[in-house]
Amino acid sequence: MLLKLLTLPVSLPASGIRFCLDKVIEMAEAEANSEEPIKEELLEMQIALEEGRMDERAYTARETVLLARLREIRERHRALAREQVEERVVEEGQGSRVVIEIPEELR
Repeated sequence: MLLKLLTLPVSLPASGIRFCLDKVIEMAEAEANSEEPIKEELLEMQIALEEGRMDERAYTARETVLLARLREIRERHRALAREQVEERVVEEGQGSRVVIEIPEELR
């Protein structure tokens, strides 16, 4: 107990830093797996193209990159859903057939 009290000046800030880093990682993962920023950027690019602030070539190049990222995110969501279903089947110990219905927005 005394040893814990003596190490508090070092361990307490370290725990706080660890907590903050965990939250930053959590937020980064959430943003990396979110479709919303990509959809927003596609919409902003469409508006810029219509207003003449962006030419067709730049729009097409950036759109290709964004759509590829969107496909990657959707594939990650599908893989995660499959893993969760497989885990449930293993936990339940059933040898039944599993049908995965993917929501339209993830297709």
